[in-house]
Order: sequence, then structure tokens, then C-alpha cells
Amino acid sequence: MRAIRFRGPVSRPEVAATTGLSVATVGRATSALLSTGVIRERPELMHDGSVGRPSIPVEIDPAGPVTVAVHIGLHRSVVAICDLSARILAEHAVPTPGCDPERIVDELSAIAFRLLDDHRDRRLVWGGVATAARITGPGRIDHDLLGWRDVPVADLFTDRLGVPFAVAPHVEAMAAAELLVGHETHRGTTLVVYARESIGSALVIDGSVHLPRAGSAELAHLPVGETTHLDDRGAGLLDVVGASGLVRAAATRGITVGSVPELADRARHDPVADAILVERATTLGRLVGLISAITRPDSVVLCGQAFTDHPRYLTPLLRATRESRLGGGAPDLRVSTAGGRIQQFAAMAVALDAISADPVAALTTRLSSVS
Repeated sequence: MRAIRFRGPVSRPEVAATTGLSVATVGRATSALLSTGVIRERPELMHDGSVGRPSIPVEIDPAGPVTVAVHIGLHRSVVAICDLSARILAEHAVPTPGCDPERIVDELSAIAFRLLDDHRDRRLVWGGVATAARITGPGRIDHDLLGWRDVPVADLFTDRLGVPFAVAPHVEAMAAAELLVGHETHRGTTLVVYARESIGSALVIDGSVHLPRAGSAELAHLPVGETTHLDDRGAGLLDVVGASGLVRAAATRGITVGSVPELADRARHDPVADAILVERATTLGRLVGLISAITRPDSVVLCGQAFTDHPRYLTPLLRATRESRLGGGAPDLRVSTAGGRIQQFAAMAVALDAISADPVAALTTRLSSVS
């Protein structure tokens, strides 16, 4: 399925050559995927002179099943409708409606139904939720920022939308999104670092996201050290470099803004605002360098709007990553391919995970018509 997604339209022998599977195995797999509506054949694309069904190219069916992807943030949440080609068909973001889980699920489910209205001819088959949480059991989470304890968030969405839902910590989900849409194959170790409303990191090892039994890495309370422009109240990293911390730091220096984008606009002509953002970039760069020195990844991917929304501050950030001495050379470093839509792609990766692992089982157990 992954080979077809990246290479389609592609013939069965080409899939066999790419995956190392036998042509017979690929033939059985494609037949099963055809029967569940995941893929379709494209006989009109057969090369001249080719004969037989194995030569008929196949691709992920653009009219096939869809999934609901939900990212729940502290201040902003987003709902997206995605297909099995890892394309976002529709999306809508709203301020997170309070902290009550029932209310949040109700409002986000209502948004999902409205988005699905434009795709009534598609089958809704699965859903996924990504959020800054700890998994306490199947589909259940603790969410410190929202004050949730052992909330059955997957069951709540399933009750509203009628299809199975999965839930995952959002940084690990972002790492999975890089595997889903970034590269067809993945070898070695990649460190994924996220910064926006929360701060976290995850490791991808030979194409699999590492899921620590103790939960996601805790970075929010790491000490910051001496600051010049940022407002360090001793509460740790997130309090200093998070959106509210930057707005507070600006206010203490007589700059009244309501958000980081407003501060970035102000920084174009205000040297103090610019210095605040440079210092945040430097602090985040040192964090990336520190974690890289500990985990020694082959590559580093930066996710989240703290990295992607302000490219002019990538230079001081990259410079700061090199302050940590790394024998053997520094890892390759890049910004996420998802850019400012990483939350949507992370939730999509959660929604597609079960389907990618076993599409036939996932799509034959419970199917629901959007109509």
C-alpha cells in the first residue's frame, strides 16, 4: 500500500521489485485491496504491447474511503477529512472550546459532520486524534494542559461519528506523519522536535516511531538558563519560549501584542521585538543541540509553528544547534515537510495507522457510509 501510494499508478511487478515481495504475494495483496476499495486499476495506462492483469497499473482510489483527523490543542484545534493517499480533502480550525472533554468532542464532531457533507459519496472508515497527552489505556489519555485524567477520548469520538478512533501523543504522531508523507523508505535514526503550545521530541528508528513505556519525553520543565529578553520566571522551558511567554516578555518591555505572529510583524521594524524572537530561536536551537548530543540521531526534523512560521529566525536557531559539540559530525537538520499544517498531518497519521498496518482487517470490520 505504501509503495502504491508513493509510486502509483504502478504495476504489480514494479511493486514486487520495490518491496522485495514475490509477484504472487503482491497479486494476492492487490486483489484484497481492490475488494476493499482501497485501490483501483488503470487499464488505460497499460504500456503498448503489455498483456495480462499484472501489467495493469494500480493506484490508491481517489474516490475511496476517507478518515477523520482531529488535533486537540490547548488554544486551537483542527478537524480534517483525509483520504488513503494521505491527502487532506477539507479542514477547519477553531479555538479549543474550553476544557470539558464532552463539550470539545461534541463541537469537533459537529465540525467533522459539516466537512463530511461535501463528501457524501465517500465511505467514512476510521478516525484519529493527536494531542499533547499521555496514553493511560486503549483510547484513554491524561492531558495535563487541559486537566484531563483517564478520559476515553477515542470512545467519545466513536460514539459521535460511528467509526473506530485511535489516539496518540501528538509529537509521536508528528514523527509518524514524517514517515507517512516524507520519504518512501526510512533507515537510521531521526529525532523529531516539536515546539508551539507544547514542547516535545520523539525518535524514529529504522522506519518505526519509538514509543517509550514511560510516555513521551518531558521537555517543558527543562531549565532555560540566563536570559536577556525572554521572561524566565523559573517555571521551565515552555513558560519561557511558548506563545504566552513571548507575549508576556514583550509586555514587560512595553510591547503590547496578542500573539506571536503580531510580535513577528512588529519585529520587522522594532529591534526589541526582533531581539525577543532571536533569543527564543537561540534557546530552541540549544535545546535541539542538547537532545541531539544525547540521542545522536542521523537526522533532525523540526516541527511546529515555533520553527516553521518564522523562517527569518532559522539562521540563529541553526547556529545555536552547533554550540553542542558532537564528535563524528552533526546530524542532518531540516524543517518538517508538513510545515504549518503539521497538526493536521499528525492526526491524519493516527487515523491511517491501523489501515496502513492491516488495510483489509481495518476496512472490513466496520464500515460506515457518509451518506
